[in-house]
Amino acid sequence: MQNIHRQLRLSDIDLCELSHFEQGCPHAFFDFLRQEAPVWYHPGNERTPDNEGFWVISRYREAKEVLKDHQRFSSETGYGAREGGGTILQDLDKHMGPGQVLAMMDPPKHDDIRALVNQGFLPRTLHYMEAEISKSVERLLDNIEGKEEVDFLNEVAAQLPLEVICKMGGVPEEDWPKMMHWADAAIAYAAFDPKNDTEKLIAELTEMGMYALELIEKIRQQPNESVMSQVIHAEIPGENGKPRKLDELELIRFFNLLITGGTETTRNAIAYGLYQLIIEKDQRQAVADDSDNLLEPAIEEMLRWSSPVHFNRRTASCDIELCGQTIRRGDKLTVWYPSANRDKTVFETPHQFDIFRKKVPHIAFGQGIHHCIGAGLARMEMKILYRAFLQRTREKRIEAIRPIRFIRSNRHQGVAEMMIRIHNASLPN
Repeated sequence: MQNIHRQLRLSDIDLCELSHFEQGCPHAFFDFLRQEAPVWYHPGNERTPDNEGFWVISRYREAKEVLKDHQRFSSETGYGAREGGGTILQDLDKHMGPGQVLAMMDPPKHDDIRALVNQGFLPRTLHYMEAEISKSVERLLDNIEGKEEVDFLNEVAAQLPLEVICKMGGVPEEDWPKMMHWADAAIAYAAFDPKNDTEKLIAELTEMGMYALELIEKIRQQPNESVMSQVIHAEIPGENGKPRKLDELELIRFFNLLITGGTETTRNAIAYGLYQLIIEKDQRQAVADDSDNLLEPAIEEMLRWSSPVHFNRRTASCDIELCGQTIRRGDKLTVWYPSANRDKTVFETPHQFDIFRKKVPHIAFGQGIHHCIGAGLARMEMKILYRAFLQRTREKRIEAIRPIRFIRSNRHQGVAEMMIRIHNASLPN
């Protein structure tokens, strides 16, 4: 890695050039930044929104500091001359997410909405969903039973979180394929890849919003046990302390976030995590032989390794000194999760996949008030799926047909393809 450092210069690093992300996270860039410039101002260029630069936070310590300090680092608003805000590089106005989507809210509204939404992710709800997840897992694995070549991403990894979150969202089964299509469109739109048809993606997301509006009205008239129903009918503190219900725009934004957040990141963690476990054959066998003790730490290592979200943005609410750099009020900051999760000051041999690590304090699910509300659900899905899959394939040889492929995005570490071969003959003794 030192040789790579000698070859790299700060001027070589362009985190808005999407070709750098075609093999997943460009870890060589971030290894260099953590050592040479852990808080670095990325200059603006023709690929950055409005040709504007932004701060890059690459080291674990500063990443946690920024994520946990919502008072100085806003997820919602811009400051100074900045009118827009949000958690992506592009400034968004309030009609596009800030103040409307939980991940793009600051307190006190954030706290009120989070308390409301959290009701759908309490232990009693997850306990009920455990049985539903198990049913889905068994059916999905039955579908690939006996197949030698398996499109694991699309046949299993993508389907499981889709089914689970659609059940929680009150989406009828016949509409589940639409949800997958729209979730993919949302992720593609967030990538801001010039190769994508942006107008088509916007049209598809508009369709999703119209669908959400119809579903909201149906659930309003006929309440059910879904998380969506709880959110629709619950009240939060309004102006002057008077309780109010969420308006239609807020509900649509919540539905969109529920579906996209509950499907895309989990499926990528499932696919990338299992891919790496298949590559590390001895570790896969160890987990299969002792899942009671090794499965949970293996999942944490998979989450550290896969880090399905590349970055989230914050906006400085005041002038701040961070790691010797002066950040001005209104400056954009980006926290890069895969980089923080490969910080050698926290994780020994960070570029080795190792399920036997004593501690894995990764931040794949974020930190602070915006820690992923569905983290417990994602871990449950991974645990139930991996346990069942490893039990079924314990005596079989599994290999990747070809290297895993990623989508062109600096926003999400999205898996584009993950094909595996299952040799159905038992392993030789």
